[in-house]
Amino acid sequence: MKLAAENKPVKYMRYAIGEIVLVVIGIVIALQINNWNENRKEAIFEKKVLKEIQSSLRDNINFLNRGIRRNNAAIYSCRIILNHFEKNLPYHDSLDYHFSVSLEWFRPSMNNPAYEGLKSYGLHVIKNDTIREKLADIYEWEYMEILNERQDEYFFGTIAPILTELFESYKVRGPMKPYNYTKLKDSKKYQHILRTLISNREHQNVYWNIIINSRQELVNLIDEELTK
Repeated sequence: MKLAAENKPVKYMRYAIGEIVLVVIGIVIALQINNWNENRKEAIFEKKVLKEIQSSLRDNINFLNRGIRRNNAAIYSCRIILNHFEKNLPYHDSLDYHFSVSLEWFRPSMNNPAYEGLKSYGLHVIKNDTIREKLADIYEWEYMEILNERQDEYFFGTIAPILTELFESYKVRGPMKPYNYTKLKDSKKYQHILRTLISNREHQNVYWNIIINSRQELVNLIDEELTK
């Protein structure tokens, strides 16, 4: 009886330790399940964000390709007009279309709400280092806005005042009739404008193609990440 009584504390101690171990194991398992759930939620959220960014990138690419086509049409019209002047060809009302198209400009604006939303949440959501770095390189570059401002300043500050002296009116995508074709043809300022517009648009096209290629590369990287 005495021995049994002495063994009771030992049994209670073992029982208590066993209970503690079970509780600890339960806590560890619960924490692991919680971590797994959190990681799963983050993975789902990351995938959603990557898809939204990818969609935005594709919109950017389509938008810039449209701009390049618009620029090429304007360049073509500029060259048609200059060719008429250089060859001293007579006026024809088909030129009215080219007078207008030659002045059209494309003002790209890369709206990226998915990336702005990601920044507010934290770029750490994107686990792939290469994708995260390329996102910052692409979206934090402000040179496009600088080019847009220069383009606007050139049109409204330099081109518009000269047009009022040479054309009856300026209609976007509409015919433009010169007051006097001979005076227009002999205008060094107008010829300078046409050549400058050609140069500026060719520069834009080169720059936009660089942007398109960088965005397409990122689209491909995201594709690879999403298929993992």
